[in-house]
Amino acid sequence: MVLPLSRRRSDDRLALDELAHQCVSAESPSGDHILLHVPSGTYLRLDGSAPTIVDLLTETGDRDQAAAMLAARFDLPMTRAVADVDSVVAALSGLRATRVSHPRRPTAAGTAEVLRSWWRLSGARRMAVLKVTAVVVGVEVGLRVTDVGRLASKVGVPLAARTSVAPVGDSDGDVARLTTTEQRDYWAASWVLDRWLYDGTCLRRALVTGYLLRRHRPVLHLGLIDDGRTSHAWVEADGMTFNTEPVTGLFTAFGTPRERSVGTEDAGSGSDPT
Repeated sequence: MVLPLSRRRSDDRLALDELAHQCVSAESPSGDHILLHVPSGTYLRLDGSAPTIVDLLTETGDRDQAAAMLAARFDLPMTRAVADVDSVVAALSGLRATRVSHPRRPTAAGTAEVLRSWWRLSGARRMAVLKVTAVVVGVEVGLRVTDVGRLASKVGVPLAARTSVAPVGDSDGDVARLTTTEQRDYWAASWVLDRWLYDGTCLRRALVTGYLLRRHRPVLHLGLIDDGRTSHAWVEADGMTFNTEPVTGLFTAFGTPRERSVGTEDAGSGSDPT
């Protein structure tokens, strides 16, 4: 079945919009390029010509132009180039289903215990918990109505640049460099997320932490763990790091051209930071 031209262009726009706004990429220790679709938590392992095709799609915004450039660059038959580009567009189009995150079901006894725990806190900490709860609710809504890149920018913790260096180990010791109020807010973020309706994942913690530390010009990092089977999110701000773990590569937005030999594209899935 041949799709009408208007349908193909619509599919192209949707796939390229996913690529531009909801996907980040990293190189694994084995040299593979990993594409992470953050909303669905789906990974694509891009090998062979797939990284080049993704770059050409980003550059041209059109699958036919990308196929023509691929054929010219690697001296391929046009039919082979079109098939390779179509397979990558199909893989990108399949990423649009947002992963459903099911909340915990609070019980009356559990809710009462949380309220009692909150009431036993000092007055300053109770106020910090209320403030952070509002931030967590805002982040939770944002994760459902927009992509992570836009949400991160809105809360004041934009995605880090490609030149950033990966952390070498766990480092929350920088909390001591914060003001008393910032330390209390940082503590309150953990208190709230440990009791939140949804899992207090590293991405939620990073976005909330970044918002609380926005005067320090924080940036959001997404990194590979091991060989790309899972990922981690953390924050750097004024040379301080928060919620870090050792990573083997950094996820960044697509856009920098890469050269790769012609081959095949293989899709996979893994754990996600959300």
